[in-house]
Amino acid sequence: MIDSEQLKQNVVKAVEEIRATNPMAGSITNTVTIDFVANAQLAVGGSAAMVYLPDEGEALGTMSGSFYVNVGTLLPSHEETMCRAATVLCERKTPWVLDPVGIGLGAVRGRILAHMKDNPPTIIRCNASE
Repeated sequence: MIDSEQLKQNVVKAVEEIRATNPMAGSITNTVTIDFVANAQLAVGGSAAMVYLPDEGEALGTMSGSFYVNVGTLLPSHEETMCRAATVLCERKTPWVLDPVGIGLGAVRGRILAHMKDNPPTIIRCNASE
């Protein structure tokens, strides 16, 4: 277990590395959080890119240093986009975060999350209320 001072030092080091390298952090996110996610990535020195189309999700997954997938407000194309991105991210061992908003709401969301089980994220971000 690391103490709070070591955690603080690790965060400072990570931010310094991000600002020095300006890494691409791809996202497939919901319409509620697009601005927040992009601004957070930019604020720490990263480059933000959001996509919705399947071929773009896969392509961005191959060039990103990390990735964020939020299954909040789904569009019809999201099932293929998120699944293709997850597959390429796992194949490339790219770190990625899954925010599985609304687990259990509908068949499409269920299929997406089932695919993620076979192509697991590095981190699962959840709200206690979900």
